[in-house]
Amino acid sequence: MNTETIKAGQWVFTEGTVPQYFFFKLLSGDVSIYKRGRKIRSLTIEEGSKPIMLGVSAALRDDRLHMASVKADSDIVVERLNIDHIRGVLANEMPDNLKKNLAIMMESIGAGNEIVSLITRFEELERPDTVIPESMPEEAREILGEVKRLYQLITADVDKIIARNK
Repeated sequence: MNTETIKAGQWVFTEGTVPQYFFFKLLSGDVSIYKRGRKIRSLTIEEGSKPIMLGVSAALRDDRLHMASVKADSDIVVERLNIDHIRGVLANEMPDNLKKNLAIMMESIGAGNEIVSLITRFEELERPDTVIPESMPEEAREILGEVKRLYQLITADVDKIIARNK
């Protein structure tokens, strides 16, 4: 087992990059996950707890790009795992039905990460004043009224999702 310590404050990998020849099994420590520069999740693995894989989705994607960035919030202990070995096992030793399920899960992970990132971005947006002045020309009021209607619909939908997940 090839373990190493990555110091607090170090980026383990960054979104949009291709992993080198390995991904990481986080054995202990605290990390934060970022999407488009925004922190979307924190993870803590206590020593002796079940480890988690960092960068596994990049290893399994066809384009091999990291979908998020990971930063060590504390000193972390990781084990490096060879990407080619894992890809070889999955490509050559896994039944076709599991390959299909893996592909569906990978697509879902990608879509889910986008949703979490967009919800985080949505929550950070300032809520605008939606009052349309009567002094505006009729055509402008009509257009602004439609934009306001769409804004209120989508805001209500997203607010329901956010409330359901808190």
